[in-house]
Amino acid sequence: MINAARLEMAREPMVWWSLASAFGFMFLLVLSANLFADAVRDGFDPRVRMPGARATRVPS
Repeated sequence: MINAARLEMAREPMVWWSLASAFGFMFLLVLSANLFADAVRDGFDPRVRMPGARATRVPS
């Protein structure tokens, strides 16, 4: 697999859009997973402060 990737990158003309599309896909995948995880945490975590609520100290 590494040898095939090395041959692909050494090819003339270099097909940069395949590398850019793979990078863009992975970037969007990780970004969407992080945003989804933040939304789930905000929705289900009871320790998240509600807007307008008084700040109280949580005993540790």
